[in-house]
Amino acid sequence: MDRSTKFTLWIAFLVLFSYFAWFYLDCAMDESCHIVCTYGGRGGCHTERKPDLKLH
Repeated sequence: MDRSTKFTLWIAFLVLFSYFAWFYLDCAMDESCHIVCTYGGRGGCHTERKPDLKLH
């Protein structure tokens, strides 16, 4: 691999890593948020926020 290919792969890795880190940190800082992972059918993880009961 030449230098420009390696540089491009590192940039792509950093972008993907920062996206996933932001996704998990955003939810970790919020008490009403938790991450739900499903493995049947369309597997994957998403965030769910429980309603804030203080507002009602």
